[in-house]
Amino acid sequence: MRALCHTLRQVVIPAVALALLLVVGPAPASGAGAARFHLEVVQRANERVLWSHPVQAGDRFFLDYRHSSDHTPVHDIFMVTAEGTFLLVEERFDWYGSGLEFHPSAHISQSAAGTRVHLQRPFVQIPLRVGEVAQHVLTVHQTRLPLLSIAEGRESVCIRITRQAAESR
Repeated sequence: MRALCHTLRQVVIPAVALALLLVVGPAPASGAGAARFHLEVVQRANERVLWSHPVQAGDRFFLDYRHSSDHTPVHDIFMVTAEGTFLLVEERFDWYGSGLEFHPSAHISQSAAGTRVHLQRPFVQIPLRVGEVAQHVLTVHQTRLPLLSIAEGRESVCIRITRQAAESR
C-alpha cells in the first residue's frame, strides 16, 4: 500500500500539474522584477491622476476626436511598448485639413473611406487640452472614456503610461 501511494505521488501529481499548466498557463510573474503598466489621464497643473486603466505591452488604445478647425473626425491608433511608452501606429481621417499628418516619408493611403497614415511615431506622453469641440474619447479594452467626463473643457491633461511594481502575493 505504501509503495502504491509513493508511485501515485511520483506519477499522478506531476501529471496533473502538467495538465493544469497546459490548460491554464503559467502563473503571472510576481515579485520585485515584474512590472505592470497603467494608461493614465493626468491633470497637468498638479499631476493628479483623473483616470487609470491596466494595460500591457502590445495592447492597443484609441483616441478619437473631431479636428477643431476642419471638423474632420480623427481616429488615432496607439500601441503600448514593452518599455512602457507607446507608438502612434495609424491615424485615420475623412479629409485633409490644417494640422493633420503629412510627411513625404509617411505611408499614406487614400480611398473613398478616407485617408490612412501609417506611422511608428514614439510617444512618452500626449499633452492635450480637453476639447469641447473635439469631444476627445479614449478607448482601451472596450472601455470608452469621453475626456469631458473626467475633465473640464479646455483643461490641460496628459495621457501617459506608468510602470508600477507588481504586488507580491
